[in-house]
Amino acid sequence: MAVSKEPIEVYTDGACSGNPGPAGIGIVMKYKGHTREISKYIGHATNNIAELRAVLTALRAIKDPVRRVILHTDSTYVEGVLAKGWKAKANKDLICEIKKEMQRFGDLAIKKVEGHAGVEGNEQADRLAREAIKNAG
Repeated sequence: MAVSKEPIEVYTDGACSGNPGPAGIGIVMKYKGHTREISKYIGHATNNIAELRAVLTALRAIKDPVRRVILHTDSTYVEGVLAKGWKAKANKDLICEIKKEMQRFGDLAIKKVEGHAGVEGNEQADRLAREAIKNAG
């Protein structure tokens, strides 16, 4: 199976009101001029859990693992535990689930972006995560 040259650009974000508190995730996927948005309330969670759940939800939403995927996150924690080999003290089951899902992809890169710095996809994902919390309450 050859990996498609044109990547799916994915922006993920998690948010919570209080830490822990009511939490939501936001995902923006861009591919060949098309955009898909996901906004979902996930209940009571920490910010790190919300960030991780956003990544897992995004990866599961990609039905074609032959695509090249670039996953953008503003979470240093997500980048650390998924791309830099940090040893997590918490959330091990969720991280393991994500790593298993990551194995479906022939070419998946995780890129850190600055949060609240005007990166369009990241700003959209942040808005979607916050809207999920607002709309749930």
